[in-house]
Amino acid sequence: MTFRTSISSSHVAVWAFLLVVGASTVALAASLLETIDQEVTSIYDQSRDAVVKIHAERQLQIDILPMVPAHRIGTGFFIDKDGHILTAATVVGDADMCWIEWRGQKINARIIGRDPQTNLALLKIEPETGTTTPFLPQGDSDQLRVGSMVIAIGFPYDRPSVPVMGFVGGVEIQRGGHVFATSHIRAACRLSPGQGGGPLLNVHGEVVGMAVAAHMDDECCALPINAARKISADILEFGQAQHPWVGLGVSERQLAINPTQSNQWQVFIQQIYSNTPASSVGFRDGDIFVSISSNEVHRLADILNTMFYHRVGDKVEFTMLRNGGQEKFLLVVVARPAQEPFGSTPVPQIGPSQQNQWPTMVPASQDQYGR
Repeated sequence: MTFRTSISSSHVAVWAFLLVVGASTVALAASLLETIDQEVTSIYDQSRDAVVKIHAERQLQIDILPMVPAHRIGTGFFIDKDGHILTAATVVGDADMCWIEWRGQKINARIIGRDPQTNLALLKIEPETGTTTPFLPQGDSDQLRVGSMVIAIGFPYDRPSVPVMGFVGGVEIQRGGHVFATSHIRAACRLSPGQGGGPLLNVHGEVVGMAVAAHMDDECCALPINAARKISADILEFGQAQHPWVGLGVSERQLAINPTQSNQWQVFIQQIYSNTPASSVGFRDGDIFVSISSNEVHRLADILNTMFYHRVGDKVEFTMLRNGGQEKFLLVVVARPAQEPFGSTPVPQIGPSQQNQWPTMVPASQDQYGR
């Protein structure tokens, strides 16, 4: 009987311990959620004044009869104290006029430039004399990792701005048949029409991307802020984005799977375009990329990401593998022709259902969303 009693007491002690542990776990989870809630709210409150609602309008006309203007509404954000604003190019499109809603006022905005390749547009307002505009601090998008928490801010359906929290799911150069000019951030942030062009912030409240597209219903695609910074600087200095070109069409292929090898891919020359820098230095179809300048090449993204940050006139060294030996070629970068795609059709292809659904732009609310 004493033995049974001791077992019963042990059971009571174990259950009591489990209850304490369970209660502690619940309390810890609740505390963690409260902390996240406070952080998201704090970042939103600190950032919201630098995020603006953008209106773009184009007057349509058939023959001599004017029609109701086409009206789009999207999101943008200040990047400096002088009134420069970044947004998605698909927000402004080919608008005749733009303005922003900010601090209860409607303020005319001038379109400085657009870049359809990265879906970026640069706008500017003129601050009142003696005043400056608030702006969002910029982080380093290269520091993002899968699982990094991010916060998107935008104006859904012409309503007040809201934060949308999510996590980075990957950094990708292409989706389906669409190849980006440089790798984009894929984040689990569900965007609605009107939120395109808004900032993507890290846990420090720094901009790390700009929302430019949506994937299905629960993910968004963002242009990294490092890339946006380069394109906006190009527009300010040269009047347009500078996308480099040397005259090579490239593709990638997967090698036979070998667990002992860290790299399972090769990037090779698929085509050499005539009358380009690459056509006169000795490249051959099938040459395999080893490196560009000091950056190793293993995937198509390595080439596009490296070349993206060069400008017209830069000298770039290519190291190639041919017949088991390495050869080096020095090229001077020229401007990419507008009609030339980035890379070529990448390998492997992904399922047709995803190809049809990416990229879906969510640049702006249309007239049915309140205008």
